[in-house]
Formats: sequence, C-alpha cells, structure tokens
Amino acid sequence: MSSVDNAIELVDTDRYDLDDELLSSTCRAQFLDEGICVLPGFLREEAVRALVAESDQLAPLAHRSSTSATVHLADPDHSLADDHLHRITLDSSVEVVGYDLFPTDSPLRALYESDVLLEFIGRCLGVDQLHRYADPYGALNLAIMRDGDRLGWHFDMTDFVVSIAIQSSTSGGEFENAARIRSADDPAHHSISEVVHGRADTRVRVEPMTPGTLMIFNGRWSLHRVAPIVGDTPRYVALLAYDTTPGTDSTDTLKLARYGRLPDRPTPQMETNHGDR
Repeated sequence: MSSVDNAIELVDTDRYDLDDELLSSTCRAQFLDEGICVLPGFLREEAVRALVAESDQLAPLAHRSSTSATVHLADPDHSLADDHLHRITLDSSVEVVGYDLFPTDSPLRALYESDVLLEFIGRCLGVDQLHRYADPYGALNLAIMRDGDRLGWHFDMTDFVVSIAIQSSTSGGEFENAARIRSADDPAHHSISEVVHGRADTRVRVEPMTPGTLMIFNGRWSLHRVAPIVGDTPRYVALLAYDTTPGTDSTDTLKLARYGRLPDRPTPQMETNHGDR
C-alpha cells in the first residue's frame, strides 16, 4: 500500500468519518451559510506531532516575503484621502515552503495527494469534481510565521482555501475573521473601513485554529487577518490548493513574490538555503 493510501490514517476517522454524507452535508451547509467550515481535531494527535517534526525539517527551505497592500491586495491609490480604504496599506510577512520541496515520503504531501481527502473536500464544497492545483510550487504550501510576522486585513482572490493548523505560536497568531462582510452585490466599503480602523470589534471573531484543525474558508467575501506572532515558537499552517478547473496554475509574478524563483530555476538545497531572514 502506498504512502498516499496510508495518508488517511493521519485523520481521526473515529471522530470524522470521511464517507459520512451527514458530515459532508453539515460542512457544506456551514460553508454556504458562514463562508467557513472548521473541523477541530481533524488530525490525530500523533499525526500532528509528525507534521510538526516535518515542518521543523522543511522550515530552513522557506522563502520569506514581506508586502504592503490594500485589503484588496492592490497598490494604494495616492490620489485619495489618507484614510480611504483604497489608500490604506497593511503589512504582511510570511515564509513559505513550496510543493516541490516536500520529499516524496512526506506525510503532509501524501495527505494532500490522497483521493479520499480530495473527494471529501469536494463534497463539503458541493462540487462534483475537484482538482489539485497544477502549480508546481503552490499546490501545497507550508506557511511559517515567526515572532513579529503578521498578515494584514485582506480578501483572498479565490473562492475557497483549505488549511490545516500544525503548530501555534507561543502567543498571538489568532485568525481573525469578519465573515461575509461583503458580497458580489454589496462592496460594503463602510463596514470594511470600520473593521480596518478598529471600530467594529463585534463584527470580528477569532476562528479556532488549534493544531490538527482543518478549515475550509471562503476569503473572497470575508475580511480576515492573522494577528502578530509573539515568541520563539513558529506558527505552522499547511495550505492545500484545489480548484474546480483542471490545470490551474499561478502567474510568474506570484511565484517570484511568494517563492523567489520560477520553475526553470534551480531548486535550493536544504544545507545552503536558509530563506530570506
């Protein structure tokens, strides 16, 4: 039996039977209603420990990036007033390990490549056929955030993101979310501005991201951020990329920004590459 076949053993199937239609329909209803589905304890405790050990080994290969952008991930419009939503920029910094750097015997890679998990996520989304990303770097990522890192308030460019929390930071690093704050019919500029300026705390909730949690999240309509990381313990989160369209890839611009290289460039070696820190 292959490691991909065994990968589902990482999941606490006593708690989450991935073949249970009631579970997937409940997840689908929550995702449609709130734009988010959270499954705490999705991974077994021993699986979490294994993924922490793997993340520690992969971390030296990470590429560090720091950005400053508006909540729409755009450059600021300097013709507007200083407090205008399209003028305000928010800082983000993170380290990312790309898919191609995960070894073939990686348990996290095996979980991502499992058809059982793929089909479960598809049912939770209500999608007839789901596909893994074709991006050689972005299909599977390990996001690492260290002391002082943060992700500023922003919207995602995709309809859904699947993540697995692996390790929490010493303190900080909360995933804060203003769920469904905008829609295709309502850009909600005033409500968004209130959150960004800290005047709408009741609209913001902290989503549980304890280690072992699987989260399916629609960040296109929900404003969200990761609070500043505090302490020496890095925050590890795996990002699993799927799409309803086969062959989905990211642009060279995004690859360079997030991974610092393109597919035709040499792959860094663990003993010599220590990211950008």
